[in-house]
Amino acid sequence: MNWPLNHKLLLNLATLFFCVVNTPAHAWNPFAAKEGVTVDVTQPYIEMHTGPGRGYPVFHVVERGEALRVFKRQTDWYKVETDNGLIGWVKRDALTDTRAEDGSYADFSRPGRQAYKDRDWELGVSAGDFSGAEAQTTYLAYHLTPNISAELEFTQAFGEFSTIKLYSANAVHTPWPEWWISPFFTLGSGIMQTSPNSGLVQTEDREDSVVTVGGGFFIYASRNFLIRTEYNSHTVLTNRADNEEVHQWKAGFSVFF
Repeated sequence: MNWPLNHKLLLNLATLFFCVVNTPAHAWNPFAAKEGVTVDVTQPYIEMHTGPGRGYPVFHVVERGEALRVFKRQTDWYKVETDNGLIGWVKRDALTDTRAEDGSYADFSRPGRQAYKDRDWELGVSAGDFSGAEAQTTYLAYHLTPNISAELEFTQAFGEFSTIKLYSANAVHTPWPEWWISPFFTLGSGIMQTSPNSGLVQTEDREDSVVTVGGGFFIYASRNFLIRTEYNSHTVLTNRADNEEVHQWKAGFSVFF
């Protein structure tokens, strides 16, 4: 099936959004190993339910000093097993003060903006305008610090007379990463390949160096999902007397992990 370009862009964005909102909840569990993690109860007692919800009856009480093996999460409930083989569900809040085997506090905190601030990797797609042409961008970023990240980016723009491919490496500075809506600034360079559309013009393919400056906003949405809006000004370093300026606006979805 031959989809119109704008339909393809919308389909790719919708696919990424679907993958994000359907990410299994246990992906946020810091103890993601299949065998689970063993913790020691430090509260006076923890009630075990037969299912993941307060509507399920309490069938067992785990006392202080006993061990629990935690191996599955569903929303705010964790599936656990006692030393004598009893399996049930406990509320997340009941595990907040438990200790791991090494004596440190086990982290069962809710995923949220702290995870957004401390993210390491980021992957996203966006769509927008590339000097009048429809464009789609994919990028992968690694956060060196909460404020500085390095990213690789690929943009493909489909104009009336030519198709453009832009490969770039960027440095991204986020001054206030803890903000819900966080501004950022980019500086990068790359290679732009311009291929004339067949039959329209009789010119050769071009390859030029590009310097990019820009900025935008990260908008934390929920879990490991964010929205990114951005403006870039690309300076194309041509072999001719004058360089070219290309302006790009884009917005899209990203996941971080």
